[in-house]
Amino acid sequence: MNHSFFQLLETRPLLVGDGGMGTMLLQAGLEQGSCGELWNVERLETIAEIQRCYVDAGSDFILTNTFGGSPPTLAKHGLAGRTEELNEAGVKAARAAADGRCLVLGDIGPSGEILEPYGDKTFDDLREDFKRQAAGLASGGVDAFIIETMMDINEVRCAFTAVRDVSDLPIIISMCFKAAGDRYRTMFGTSATDAAREMESLGAAAAGSNCMVEIEEFIPIVRQMREGTSLPIMAQPNAGQPRLEGDKAVYATTAEAMMPHVPALVEAGARLLGGCCGTTPDYIRLLRQWVDKSK
Repeated sequence: MNHSFFQLLETRPLLVGDGGMGTMLLQAGLEQGSCGELWNVERLETIAEIQRCYVDAGSDFILTNTFGGSPPTLAKHGLAGRTEELNEAGVKAARAAADGRCLVLGDIGPSGEILEPYGDKTFDDLREDFKRQAAGLASGGVDAFIIETMMDINEVRCAFTAVRDVSDLPIIISMCFKAAGDRYRTMFGTSATDAAREMESLGAAAAGSNCMVEIEEFIPIVRQMREGTSLPIMAQPNAGQPRLEGDKAVYATTAEAMMPHVPALVEAGARLLGGCCGTTPDYIRLLRQWVDKSK
């Protein structure tokens, strides 16, 4: 097993990840609704340059541009047959950006499918889909995996077992939660505490949450996840709530406005800090500076 990720956790009290990819792709010219993973082949240097901005800002790890790299998601663009190729190319781009300065995590996002009994996708079929994506990422040479932006704990189990079918590298799991009374839950009703407990039971290297809400709400989310696990906890908030300008979502909360909440986030139990939708290298740079000063 590659122990690089665990060595980082052992030697550094806090780790800094990266920020949003989708919003950066749109700024780089990707058309809304287009397949960003195709750029791993057609515009690899553009992808690497975006990721290099995060590396230069101080990321300890960056995610591959493969969030929508599962066969069901790629099928929407007629690209399911290129699953392994596009995921492997995503690792190549991230490796070029990292240049040995940080770890590369293979990013697996939700499939867009709904598992039985709520939908018509079987666990075994979706597992085979995720296995193809994981195989491409493993072949590319990732240091670890992250299964992120998940809303169904059963899909988490499916993706996790699929990765384990092809690799024994560390796996981070990150889910989305929203307030439901005084608790935070997924859209399928799983509490943050129970989700974290399940992540540890599966064998995750770290448990986390990303997307959906802004940084203030991540403080109780992290606190409630801590109730269910002793794993390192990751927090990747959005840059506020989006507003529509034409057909584009704009995130208006600045990096400077997010930073005052970081100490409380760490006090709640977060050890891996990063950003999701709307966050930029500016936020990661400020996180890096704050973490370095906190040593």
